[in-house]
Amino acid sequence: MAKNRINPALSKSAFAESILSISTRFPLGSVFEDFLIMSIAACTQNVETGKSWYEEEYLATIDKYKDSELRYEFPKAFGALVIEMEERITSSLGNDILGEFFESHISNGRNGQFFTPQPVCDFMASITANKDERDAEEEKGKPLRILDPACGSGRMLISSSRRIGPGHEYYGIDIDRMCVKICALNLFLNGVWNSEVMCANALSPDDFVIAYRISFLPLGIFKIEDKEESKLWHLHNASFKKNVQKPFKPSPPTSEDSTQLNLF
Repeated sequence: MAKNRINPALSKSAFAESILSISTRFPLGSVFEDFLIMSIAACTQNVETGKSWYEEEYLATIDKYKDSELRYEFPKAFGALVIEMEERITSSLGNDILGEFFESHISNGRNGQFFTPQPVCDFMASITANKDERDAEEEKGKPLRILDPACGSGRMLISSSRRIGPGHEYYGIDIDRMCVKICALNLFLNGVWNSEVMCANALSPDDFVIAYRISFLPLGIFKIEDKEESKLWHLHNASFKKNVQKPFKPSPPTSEDSTQLNLF
C-alpha cells in the first residue's frame, strides 16, 4: 500500500539518495531522526557564540557516525532538502519533501500515517477564514490563531500561512514526536514564523511531551521542555476549560408530557 503513495519525485531526489545512502550501514529510522535533530540544531544559532543553542546535542548525535565517511552525507542532505523545497514552492504537490520521505520510507502506513494531500490542504486553507473574518481581527489588532490538532508534517499550517498571511499565529499538535520535528523544520524552512508545534495528545488538555517554537527574532527553532513555558499548551489547556459544559439534567415531566412514557 505504501508504495502506491510514493511521490515519483522522490525517485530522483538528491535528499532521499543521501539519507538512503547512510542507511546502507545504519538503521534508516535512526538516520532520519538524527537528520531532523541535527537540522533543527543547525537552524538555531546563538549569535553571541556563533554556535548552535543545541551544540552538545548536535555533537552527541553526529558522534555515532564519526568513523564513517557517510557522516558527510548529512550536510549534503540538508543542502539538497533546501534546494528541492525551493524548487517546488509553487508546485501543486507542495514542497513537503520531509513528509513525503517519512510516508514512503519510514512509516510505511504505520498507524495510518499518511498525510493529507496538498490540494486538499490548499482547499481547506481557503475556507478556514474568509476575508471579512481576517479584516475584523486585524481591525482589533489581533492575529488569527490557526490550530491543526493532528498536524503531521505541517502541510495544513503551511497552506494556511500562504493563504491567510504571515502576520498570524500557527499552531500544530501531534502525538508522534518525529512528526513534530518534521513539522517544526518545515515551518521554519517555509518562513512560517509566530508558530509553535507541540508533541501531545490533542484530546488531553494536560498532556505535554515537548514543543518547538519557530521564531524570526531571534531566528531559530527553539525547544520548550517545560509546558508552563509553552504558549500553545496554555491556549490548548484553556480551551478545554472554556468549553466545559454543565451536565445535562432533564426537566421534570409536565402535564403536557402526559402522552409520553415516563421512562426515567
